Amino acid sequence: MSVSLAASSTPVKRALDLSVKAAHAMLHGRAQGEEPSFLIVDVRRTDIEENAPYLIPGAINLPAQTFQATLPALYPILSRYEMVIFHCSSSNGRGPRCANWYQEELDRRNDTKSQAMILTGGIKAWAEAYPDELVRLPAQS
Repeated sequence: MSVSLAASSTPVKRALDLSVKAAHAMLHGRAQGEEPSFLIVDVRRTDIEENAPYLIPGAINLPAQTFQATLPALYPILSRYEMVIFHCSSSNGRGPRCANWYQEELDRRNDTKSQAMILTGGIKAWAEAYPDELVRLPAQS
């Protein structure tokens, strides 16, 4: 299996920004039992345990360190969602990089049914705005 050149290099900025307020409204705007049309992806790795041991409700963790290598396998899963929202601690590095890799993969495949977004301010902005809306991770022993 070959990895596309776009996925192995620094991505070009293609993903759009999404405010914490807009993401929060989306999270709470779904009807009870309705399948979400978006997915929140937290790309932190060790700092998820060390600095901020929590996730946004419904988010999954896909560490940035392995994201580009696993993108071909992740694509069929992520592309089921109309919008995939990426973040890291402050969305200044890893979150945008992964979002842009994903958007490049979508563009390469001419897939217009899914879109990559970057959560502005990352988990820090979410925790500041919505401190009571975090899923605490169990303590590591």
